[in-house]
Amino acid sequence: MEFNEALEQFTFEYNGVIFAWEEEPEEGYLEQVKALSEKYETHLNSIIKFMMPDIIKVFGDYSADKIKEKLGKPVIDYDNGRVNYLEQSFDNTHIFTFEFLDDEFEDLQYFSIDG
Repeated sequence: MEFNEALEQFTFEYNGVIFAWEEEPEEGYLEQVKALSEKYETHLNSIIKFMMPDIIKVFGDYSADKIKEKLGKPVIDYDNGRVNYLEQSFDNTHIFTFEFLDDEFEDLQYFSIDG
């Protein structure tokens, strides 16, 4: 666990996923991190399917596998129920974000490409 100056949040990386909190999480956060990491990975194909129409609209036709490759590491902001892709490689400008309303990553909303 470290404080990330650029994000201005506490961060912890596990299994290729970065987790971020505004305040240092209480003990027991590791179990939550492990569970969310596994659920994110399990639902990654449906997450990509959710984002794919907007990505194709803005950046052109890409396969799901290519999108997965270009997204980079996700940053899960658990406090706000958001996933951000700050290091996506479609361009050097935009941040991809979507909201998840459950810990299963099945209820996704509000995908945006900001930059």
